[in-house]
Amino acid sequence: MKTSLFPQSLIKFGKRYLVLHDTSMRSISFLSSAFRSTIEAGAKVVLKSPATWLVEGLSRNDSRFKEWTENGKLVTSSARSDDKRFGKEGLSDKFGLSQTATVFVKELERQDLQGSMVSIARDSKNEPEAEVLLLESSQAPRPQVADFLQKNGDVELVNLSEASDPFSTLVNLDHPRIEGSKILLEYFSNSNFEDLVKKFFDEGIANAEVCTLFTSKSSKLYRALKGKRMVRIVAASSLVSAPDETPDGEIQIPDKELGLVTSLVTDLFENNKSVALSFVFDSITELIRGERWEQVYSGIKQLIELLSPSTVTAIFLVSKETTEERFLGALRGLFSVQMRLDDTEGQALRVVKAEF
Repeated sequence: MKTSLFPQSLIKFGKRYLVLHDTSMRSISFLSSAFRSTIEAGAKVVLKSPATWLVEGLSRNDSRFKEWTENGKLVTSSARSDDKRFGKEGLSDKFGLSQTATVFVKELERQDLQGSMVSIARDSKNEPEAEVLLLESSQAPRPQVADFLQKNGDVELVNLSEASDPFSTLVNLDHPRIEGSKILLEYFSNSNFEDLVKKFFDEGIANAEVCTLFTSKSSKLYRALKGKRMVRIVAASSLVSAPDETPDGEIQIPDKELGLVTSLVTDLFENNKSVALSFVFDSITELIRGERWEQVYSGIKQLIELLSPSTVTAIFLVSKETTEERFLGALRGLFSVQMRLDDTEGQALRVVKAEF
């Protein structure tokens, strides 16, 4: 299936991002992963301002930094200021920017938050573009940031100064401990599992992971997460006869087609080898055809085997009330990590089994 979902970059073209950062190693790692996936997708990254902390961090911690700069895949402000050495050729011709997708990166100051912004790449020739606006969190009063986002409705906020493990901390763990786990998460219909999944994806996003939800059009989770930034949705529907992609990047597939699900998962692996991946599988019986639970069980087992790399973290959601007890018992035998979201007051998330 050929769609803009694969190969995938953490940065979508046609989008603008405001990245709040604290110049920490986590911020550098996130941006490094974002730039790497962008460059591997065939684009270039152009730093429109010095951002010394970022350039130094990338040069020290990313082994491909030198290769990127030498090949013109990552153009720093120092290279841009030296345009004269290229003669009449100019920056765009020298690096082929007039012929390829480009991500423009600029560091903002507090005063830049006032009013609406003009596109950084206003002189483009209709090539695919994205903009990343960097702002140190200490320079970002929350009311001013909120006002800026309201005036610039096309800008998405990525806050790297917030906690990076909102899901893991619910069970007194941290992200490195959770990463790579394949988790069976049992829930009750009256529990707020949607908020739990949002926290799981927020954690993945904060750690520069490619996040994908497999669900169905009729799911509560689909309605809750539709439109969530930096989460790709693959939605199964009985009204769809062939795979399709909507203008907002959602992938629609026929229901109960395990082959399509495994094909999309495989494509994600192949086209995002340099970054970690986070998956949530919801509405399992809508994704896998099976007259008997044993057939659905076999499909889930196949998916778990496909998800075996340590760079993949995945949650499989099952309802305790609607899942046959024999099926649920068999599923528990497949997962080394099992969690349960209680329906009691407070709806605590508990680890029932853990073999990290």
